[in-house]
Amino acid sequence: MGRFFVFTILLSLLTIQSSFCQTDSLEFQFAEANKYLGLRDSILQVKKDKLALLTDSLRDYKAQNKNHEEFRLLTNLTKQYESFVYDSAFNYASKSIQVAYRLKDQAKIAESKTNIALILLQKGLFKETIDTLTTINESVLDLDKRIHYYYVAARAYYDLGNSRWGHYQPEYHKKGYTYCQKIFREAAPNSFEYVFAKANSALVFGKNKEAIKQYQKLIDEYSNTHHETAISNCGLGIAYTRFFENEKAEYYLLKAVVADIKSATTETVASKILAEILFYYGNLEEANKFIELAQNDATFYGSHARRLEISYIKPQIEAAVLNKVEGEKNFAIYISIIGIIVTLLIVIFLIIIYRQLRALRKARKVILDSNEDLLKVNEMLREVSKIKEEYVGYYFNFSSQFIEKMEGMKKAISRQLMTKQYDSIESELKRYNSKRERQNLFEDFDRIFLKLFPDFVNCFNQMFDEKDRIVLKDSQILNTDLRIFALIRLGVNDNEKIASILNFSVNTIYTYKTKIKNRSLIQNEDFDSKIMDIKSV
Repeated sequence: MGRFFVFTILLSLLTIQSSFCQTDSLEFQFAEANKYLGLRDSILQVKKDKLALLTDSLRDYKAQNKNHEEFRLLTNLTKQYESFVYDSAFNYASKSIQVAYRLKDQAKIAESKTNIALILLQKGLFKETIDTLTTINESVLDLDKRIHYYYVAARAYYDLGNSRWGHYQPEYHKKGYTYCQKIFREAAPNSFEYVFAKANSALVFGKNKEAIKQYQKLIDEYSNTHHETAISNCGLGIAYTRFFENEKAEYYLLKAVVADIKSATTETVASKILAEILFYYGNLEEANKFIELAQNDATFYGSHARRLEISYIKPQIEAAVLNKVEGEKNFAIYISIIGIIVTLLIVIFLIIIYRQLRALRKARKVILDSNEDLLKVNEMLREVSKIKEEYVGYYFNFSSQFIEKMEGMKKAISRQLMTKQYDSIESELKRYNSKRERQNLFEDFDRIFLKLFPDFVNCFNQMFDEKDRIVLKDSQILNTDLRIFALIRLGVNDNEKIASILNFSVNTIYTYKTKIKNRSLIQNEDFDSKIMDIKSV
C-alpha cells in the first residue's frame, strides 16, 4: 500500500511538471492569447448581458425609493463599468454621488468621489482627477475604502508624472509616493494593496529588480481576480523590458492580455506595450494584431489618452507591415519569374524526355512483339516437333507391323499357291479385317493425341453449354466429333484430307463441323482459332 501511495505521488508530480512545461512556454502563451482573441466578442457580450440584468434591478430599486439599495447597486455598476466603458462608468458614478448626497452620508460621498476620480484618471483627465481627489475627506472612509483612495491618488500622480518629462516629473512622482507611504502605514503588510504599492513604486522609480520581486510575489502568493492578474503580469512584463529580456517581457505581457480579455477589461495597457516590443524585435504580424486589439479596446472604452498613445506607434507598425508585404510581394514576383523559367526548362526537358521515352517504348514494343512472336513460333515448333516425334514413331511402328503382316500373308498365300490350296487362300484373305484395322488405327491415333493434348476434351467442352458437352465412355478414345477437331488441331484443315483419313465423304465432314459449331458458345468464325489455342503438354 505504501509503495503504491509513493508511486501515485511521483506520477502526480511528473504529470504536474509535464503540464507546467507545456503551459510555461512563450509559444503556448501566444496560442492562449490567439485563442482568447477569438473569444473576446463573446466574453464582452456576456459582460453586457450581466450588466443589463443589473440595470433592470436598478430601475426596480429606484421606483421603490430604496436609496441604500440603489446606492449599493450604482456603486456595483460603477465598478463593473470602471474598466469597461467610460461613459457608462462616469454616468453611474455621478448618479451614485447624487444618491450619496441625498442620503447625507459622508462616507458614501467620499467613496463615490474616489470611484469617479479613478474613472476620470483612466480617461486621461488628470486635472479633473486631481481636483476631485482634493475634495475627498478620506478620514470618513473605513480602512479598505481609504486604502483604495490612497491607491487612486498615488496612481493619479504617478501617471501624471509618467505623462510629463523634465522638471515636473519628479515632483509628481514624489506626491504619488506620499500616498503609497500612507498605504504602507495603514495596510496590512501581507495584503495585496500593500505589496502592489511596493511593486508599483519600485517600477516608477526604476528599482526594477525590486519591482520584479514584488510583482512575482503578487502572482505566486495571492489568489487574484483576472483584473488583478492582468495588472501584476503587466507590471512584471514592463520591468523585464528594462533589462531587455524581451522573451520574459512578452511572456508576462501575453498573460496580462489574456487576463484582460477574461475580465472583459477594455481600459488596458498590456496589449499596447506588447505590440511595441514585438515591433521592436521584428515580429510585425503579431505586433499589428496586438496594436489593433489595443486600439479596439481604447475605442470601446472611450479613452482619448490611450488612443493618443496608440496613434504614435500604430502608423509605424502598419508602415512596417506594409513594407514587409511589399517586400514579400516583390520577392514572390521574383520567385514567380524564376519559377516560370524553371517550369519552362522543365517542360522542355519533359518534352525531350517524353519523345525519347516514346521512341524507346516503340522500340521496346517492337522487341516485345518480336519476342512474343518468337515465343509463339518456338512454342509452335516445340509442339510440331512433339507431334512429329510421337506420330512419326507411331507410323514407323505401325508401318513395320503392317509390312510384317503383309509379308506373312504373302508367304502363306505363296505356299498355298504352290500346293494349290486355293480354299486356304480365300480363308487367309478373309482373316484380314480392314474395318478392325482402321478402328485400331483410330484408337492408336486417339491415344497418342490425348497424350499430347491431355486437356483437349475439357477445353473443347468449355465452349458448349452443359447439355451439349461430350461425355466419353472411354477416356482414351475420341468420338467422331472430337476426332475431326483433333485433326484440325494438328494442322489438318482441308475437309478432303479429313474425310480421307476418317473414311467419310467430304459432305459428311462439313455437316459434322457445321452442326458442332452451331451448338457452341463461340462464334462460328472464331471456333477453329479457339481449337488452335488449346495447349499441348
